[in-house]
Amino acid sequence: MIAQIIGTLRGGGAERVALTLHRGFKKLGVNSKVYVLSSKVDYEVGDEDVIVGANINKINGDFIIAHMQDISEKVKGENVWHVIHTTPTFRFKEKNFFSRLKHKKRFKKIYNNKNIIAVSKGVKNDVLNLITPKNIKIIYNPFDFEEIRKKAEEKMDLDFEYIVNVGSLTKVKNQALLLKAFTKLDTDLHLVLLGKGNQENNLKKLAKSLGIEKRVHFLGWQSNPYKYIKNAKLFVLSSNVEGFGNVLVESLVLNTPVVSTNCPSGPNEILVGELSEFLAKVGDEEDLASKIQKALIKYPKIKNEYIEKFNYLEIAKKYLELR
Repeated sequence: MIAQIIGTLRGGGAERVALTLHRGFKKLGVNSKVYVLSSKVDYEVGDEDVIVGANINKINGDFIIAHMQDISEKVKGENVWHVIHTTPTFRFKEKNFFSRLKHKKRFKKIYNNKNIIAVSKGVKNDVLNLITPKNIKIIYNPFDFEEIRKKAEEKMDLDFEYIVNVGSLTKVKNQALLLKAFTKLDTDLHLVLLGKGNQENNLKKLAKSLGIEKRVHFLGWQSNPYKYIKNAKLFVLSSNVEGFGNVLVESLVLNTPVVSTNCPSGPNEILVGELSEFLAKVGDEEDLASKIQKALIKYPKIKNEYIEKFNYLEIAKKYLELR
C-alpha cells in the first residue's frame, strides 16, 4: 500500500498534489491512502481512503510519501520518500541571521541522506546546495486534466472581462507587483485576485492609492478556481519564488494564456518554447506590464506538448517506479 502523509488539507498546492496523486494511484489500480494529521480541511474530499485527523504512529505503508518539512521531520524509514515543494534557500533569506542558521541546521538534519523528490529542476538544484541526499529525483506535480476542465464548466458569476491571479495573498506571491503593472496597461480589463493571506488589507490599500480599486476584485479563496481561470483573458503569476507553479499548468490546461515572473523555480520549466517569451523579470513592474500587454495582443497556440508531461497518470507512474 502507498501511504501519503500531509499535515492539513488547507487550500495549498502541496495538498492538491497529494489528492491528485492519490486519484492517480487508485486509477492505476494501486492501494492508496492519504493520511491528514489535522482536521483542517478546505478541499472537498468524499473518499474513505483520505483519513483526516490521522495518528502518525498508526500509519503503515509499503511505500510512504511525506509532504512538507514538518511531516518529514516525524516520518522515518528506508521506504519513505520526502517531497520538497519549495526552494528552501529563499525561505532562509527571509529570516534574520541566527534564525537562518537555525533553519538551515534543521533542514539538513531532516533531509540529509534521505530519499528526496524535488518538484522541479530548480528545487533539486537548490536542495543540492544544502544537503547530500541518499537519492534525489525530479518529479513534476500531477494534474488531472479531465477534472480541471470539468470543474471549469461550472457557471461563472462575473459579468466583466478580466485578468486573473490565483495564490495566497502574501509578500512572496507579490501581488503588489501585479497591481503596479496593471496600472501601466492600455486596457479596460478588470483584475481578479483569488486567495487569502496576510497582505490582503495592504493590497486593498495599494489598489486604492493607485486609483484602480474599482477594477480590482478580491474574491478570497475559492474551492473551484478553474471557472475563473478558464474565463479569464489572461492568467498572471507575479511571485518572487515558487517551488513549481501549479496554477501555470492549470491555466495552460484550460487554454488560458499565461504570463509569469521568471522566478525560481518552475515557471521556466513550464513556459517553454514560444511561451518562454512571456517570462518577465522578477520584481520588475515595467517588464511584467510589457509582457502582459504583449500577451493580450497575441499569444501562441497552447500545444499539447506543453502540458502532456504533467498528466497525473504519467506522474503517478514515476512515483511507482521508486518502489
